[in-house]
Order: sequence, then structure tokens, then C-alpha cells
Amino acid sequence: MKQYANRPGKKSIFQSGIPAVFLFGILFLSGPAQGRAAGLYLVGLGPGDPDLATVRALKLVQAADLIYTFGGDILERFADHLKGKDVRELPSDVFLRYNVRRPDPGDPEPQKKRQTFLDSVRQSVKSGENVVFIDNGDPLISGPWVWMLREFESIGIEVVPGISSVNAGLAAIGRDPTWAPHTHTVILTSDRPHGRDRLETLAALQSSMVVFTHRSKFEDIIRKLKSHYPPATPISIVLYAGYKEKQAVISGTLQDIESKVQPDSLPFENIIFVGDFISGVLPGFSM
Repeated sequence: MKQYANRPGKKSIFQSGIPAVFLFGILFLSGPAQGRAAGLYLVGLGPGDPDLATVRALKLVQAADLIYTFGGDILERFADHLKGKDVRELPSDVFLRYNVRRPDPGDPEPQKKRQTFLDSVRQSVKSGENVVFIDNGDPLISGPWVWMLREFESIGIEVVPGISSVNAGLAAIGRDPTWAPHTHTVILTSDRPHGRDRLETLAALQSSMVVFTHRSKFEDIIRKLKSHYPPATPISIVLYAGYKEKQAVISGTLQDIESKVQPDSLPFENIIFVGDFISGVLPGFSM
């Protein structure tokens, strides 16, 4: 039960004579952090430091009976919030692999594992548990979760947005990508080899762009951007966006940025911003 500090000269609510049953009803109805209604949630905890997580996200973590996560540093960063919780790492062989590609029809075992996992989640919710999936950033911006909304549509799943690494990166460079001399459009993309929206195709628009690098080669990204952007186009790479103690920004132009970066030393947590908006020159206005 949540404890309340007594103020001098005042009685606590537990000394005021209010019936215990009435108090329990208030606590039960006061929100997801106190209520025990079963539910399924997909929660974004933001990038970097834990204090970038929203109040709603942390309340749901507090109320969770069962938490699923990819593991990694999210367990370290939110260790205090996850203490005492039933936290389970997501089985990648039945989760990530089939988010993009269908399983091999000649190998039924992975599909069987996947179905067993999905059934166990449904059973947990059916039995009255709060089940929470947590991820870094915002789960629906460059995340692998879209399939989950479809899989659990029948029982309902609530998505709780989080601050994206895009937001944290823009804060780090202090720029708004919709305010630039020649463009008010910003494109979020990654260097994927297939599809109509390949990086070199999007670069032809010369809009403000945010590139989720993932595990793409830095040299390949720069080469494709150079295919259409002028050499003097500003570019910034934000490392560890949202981590107060580790965050860093490397800035330059497409012409000289490779001389400032050692690709092998770039952490996985890096995001690229490119476009005139980085220069800080605002578009002109006519009265």
C-alpha cells in the first residue's frame, strides 16, 4: 500500500476515521498505477536517461505484473523501476525474425514457438494480469512492433508513446527541421536496400532528413546522400541522444564530415541529421 507522509498538525488519511473499504475503493479507481484491471500495453520509455520517460509510462511499469523487453541497457537504466518485477526477455527467434519476413514454411518449429509465446501473453491477460512490453524511444517510430497491434487486436492493446531519439537528437543540435531556407518537410528513414523509398531516391528531394543508421555502413550513407545533396549541405551526427553524460554531436558538411568521423568508433546509438535547417538560417518572410 502506498505510504503518505504526515504533515505537522494534520492527521493522515489513515487516522481520520475514513472507512478502510472506502479508501480501498479510491485507490482502486485512481488510475493504472493503482488499479488491478488486466490490460496489455506497449510502452515507450524514451531514449537515454530514465528521467526522459513519461509519467504515464512509469506508472504502467509500476502497475505491471509481467514485463517483456529486448533486454540490453534498458534493464540497467530502469533497474530501480524494474526491481521486484517479473521481467522476461523477448525471444528474438519468434519475435523479430518474422516481423519483416515470413517463416520458412519448411521449418514449422519457429512458427510453433511464436504461437506458443503469443498464446502465453493472451492467457496472462485473460487471467487478470497487466502485461507490459517496454522499448526504448517511441515504439512506433522505427520500431518492430506493428505486427503486435494486429496480433493482439482481439484482446486490445494500448500504445503509450515515448520521446523518440529523433526528438532527443534535435534537442542536442538545437534545430527544428521544419524551419529551413528551402524546405519545411522532414523525412525519417533508414538505409534499406529495397523499396521505392531507398535513401538515394529520397535524397533527390533535398528535404530535411533524419537517418536511423541502425547497422548500416556510415560510408554508404554519406555516399548516397552526396548523390543529390550539394557538398556544402550541413550534417550532424548525434551520439547517444538523450544520455546526459555521453551525448555528443559531430557536425560538418557532406564534403568534410568523413574526415571528422571514424566509422568503426561510432556506437550503435547514433542518428544522422542532414539539411539546410542545421545551419540555423531561417527562411525569409514577406509582409
